[in-house]
Amino acid sequence: MVDDTRTRLVESGLRLLREGGLDAVTLRAVGDLTGLSRTAPYRHFDDKTALLAALAVRVIADLGAHVATAVLEGPSPRERLRAFYLSYVEYATTHREEYRLVFASEFLTGHHPELEMTIDQVMTALGMQGPWDGPAPKARVMALLATAHGLAELAVSGQFAQKGLGYEDIVDVLVARDAEP
Repeated sequence: MVDDTRTRLVESGLRLLREGGLDAVTLRAVGDLTGLSRTAPYRHFDDKTALLAALAVRVIADLGAHVATAVLEGPSPRERLRAFYLSYVEYATTHREEYRLVFASEFLTGHHPELEMTIDQVMTALGMQGPWDGPAPKARVMALLATAHGLAELAVSGQFAQKGLGYEDIVDVLVARDAEP
């Protein structure tokens, strides 16, 4: 059974995040925006970090769906890899606050199992997770993610634009060098 109040709180949290950034998201503000008492969010989240983790779960699911849709349209490995990078960076640049939230230091490995499970589910849906023999395939997946994240960070900070480049230009160089994901 879905907890409608929790869902409403998460939706209010996302709205606050989009409109005012990470600092605007507080349990009190979420309660107020949802039309509940200021203490209502505390019945659903232990603290602000728990609320932010729930928001991050939602953002990861949205990012994963965005990327998966693009990747699945690619007719070749090269086009799927290109779609992966482009859609990842496009999401980060158009959803800056949500993207920033996902990589906040509050979410250390092992501390938020629901968030980690969502990330694993997204990677599985993208065909980037599964039974592997040894560390090489895992390292390849992490290299793809690290590259996508680096591209996103540089695009969001304006580094490419400052050099007269679009992130698409960088992706084209990466894909030309490495045709298989």
